[in-house]
Amino acid sequence: MSSISSVSSQSVALSFLAGFAACATSVALYFSFPKLKLESVEKRRLRELLNASNDIKDPVSLLNGTSARNGLVSSKGAKSQSASKEDTECLMKEQLSRNVQFFGENGQQKLQNSFIVVVGLGGVGSHAVHMLVRSGVKRIRIIDFDQVTLSSLNRHAVATREDVGTPKATALARHLLEFAPWCQIDVRVAMFSADHADELLCGNPDYVLDCIDDIKTKIDLLSSCCEKKLRVISSMGAGAKADPTRIHIANLDDVVEDPLASRIRWQLGKAKYGASIRKVEAIYCSEKPHMKLLPLELSNENEKPSDFGAMPDFRVRVIPVLGMMPALFGMAMASRVACNLAGKPFLPSGIPPLTVGVCNRLHQRFRTRAMNMYGASHEQDLLDLEDMDFLVIQWKKRCAISHERWKRSGIEIAQWRFDKPVDIGNVVLVKKKYAQQLDEMAKNEVLPTAEAFGITEEHFRCIESKLKQISRWNPRPKTPAALFD
Repeated sequence: MSSISSVSSQSVALSFLAGFAACATSVALYFSFPKLKLESVEKRRLRELLNASNDIKDPVSLLNGTSARNGLVSSKGAKSQSASKEDTECLMKEQLSRNVQFFGENGQQKLQNSFIVVVGLGGVGSHAVHMLVRSGVKRIRIIDFDQVTLSSLNRHAVATREDVGTPKATALARHLLEFAPWCQIDVRVAMFSADHADELLCGNPDYVLDCIDDIKTKIDLLSSCCEKKLRVISSMGAGAKADPTRIHIANLDDVVEDPLASRIRWQLGKAKYGASIRKVEAIYCSEKPHMKLLPLELSNENEKPSDFGAMPDFRVRVIPVLGMMPALFGMAMASRVACNLAGKPFLPSGIPPLTVGVCNRLHQRFRTRAMNMYGASHEQDLLDLEDMDFLVIQWKKRCAISHERWKRSGIEIAQWRFDKPVDIGNVVLVKKKYAQQLDEMAKNEVLPTAEAFGITEEHFRCIESKLKQISRWNPRPKTPAALFD
């Protein structure tokens, strides 16, 4: 019996070892041949389409021909040789799936069908174009006369050493079509000027991005956009700055701590475009510059500064640039443009936030006046310190009635209509005399009117519209009813 039992035990052990060896072999084969892993039919189809697209030769070979410097560039012709239109649409849909989830089908379609013009393809412009095309824009015109230099590689979005010495526009187009073959890129190797504005801004673009770093050319572009009533966003100075937390998007009229913006405002006002300044959006950094323009070193006294300009009357001296800042400027511009075109705008922080001390003083003055008028207690006060900062930023540190700039001692938060509760959507930032006038009107139960403040009906409607906008954008509703909407 013992011999039979030992044989039985040995056979069980051998069977166990054989089974373990088979499992180990299967696991080894599984990891040795990853292609044997199961995948969905949809993923396998996408993989096959991608493999087919990789067999296509350089989709921007058109750039090597006679139309290399100017003209419409796309890879549609080359793609059609190996992939059908349905296959290309399938790949594009998957590539832009995250955008569709964010904007929705209709919003993404609006973005894709838009036509955008970008002037200036340096650190700011290249990143803006890069992300707009990655977001699905199908028609874009890129304009720049300059070439890629070795020193510009610290901030350019896609350029490599192989692109040094080639036009920025053609180099950028070549890289863009590698991942966005659907895009029709109108390449213009040219310097923008008022004389060529009709040609370079033709086609009724939905948005114009001003990424120029030369003042004269910048003013020519903004003046042309104002004259043609084109929607434009302009980049201010990104050089000599380093703090990304101080980047803002605001109307050109509200930009602070930026010498370039001050110069542009003065020039546009001089050119009789002062009224259009408020319609020009600008991206800027409120940080004070760390340094000034570098001095121009001349090797001998016979040389002139104008001899070193890339073009006649073009800038000569340079300013140190931390590559991350123009990249962030370009990304912010692309985000602003994409969200606006897709119908999902956001309310940007246009000015630097207030200090805690200023918020405290503003809040205390508001509560004191409210208690004197209504006997409001702290528990009934619906506005707090964060609301003070939020309101000042939304009113862009300007009096809602006179549109004068912020002065700490002469500006107040006041209730707008006495027949509505004290809430973030029913208070305005005004000068002290207007705050006193509103308080007096509330005591007499008189509603504010345009005539009472000596402003136009259009101005009055703008104030009412702004209050509704602030009420909608309020990030922290406090009224009990709002908590259950």
